[in-house]
Amino acid sequence: MLKKMAFLVMGLMITGFSAAEVKVGDEFPAFKIPTLDGKVLDTAQLKGRVLYVDFWASWCTTCKKSFPIISELNTELKGQGVFFLGINTDEDVKLANKFLEKTPVNFLNVSDKSQKVVQFFEPKGFPYAYIVGKDGKVHTIKAGFAGKEKTKELLLELVAQ
Repeated sequence: MLKKMAFLVMGLMITGFSAAEVKVGDEFPAFKIPTLDGKVLDTAQLKGRVLYVDFWASWCTTCKKSFPIISELNTELKGQGVFFLGINTDEDVKLANKFLEKTPVNFLNVSDKSQKVVQFFEPKGFPYAYIVGKDGKVHTIKAGFAGKEKTKELLLELVAQ
């Protein structure tokens, strides 16, 4: 019964989505999604910050390599108005938690086990990053990982705008 209630609540939190690929120049959509530690993130509260939103899966080998670097960036850019968010796409949250035990990070991760956010964004693989400016518009979409220096440069450029 509790699992059914949790699934229903999750479905209600991610509302207003229909299949539509998010593109550069689009407004970053607001949605509520459960965090891996059982809380709820409302992305509307992130307005006014530069966002690095990374779709990932537990089986993704590039994610295993990029996550420590993204964690470093999160530390280096702390207090500069950049928010790093990982959106895990595994249907089993245990897989995400197991991945993070082996590859710990210092940025927030949420669970899209319902696949509603993934269906809306339509990422073309993993990792797949959406970089959003302070104006709330998607500035860059990147398949794979661009590397630490290129990513940091872009984020700092967006912070300065």
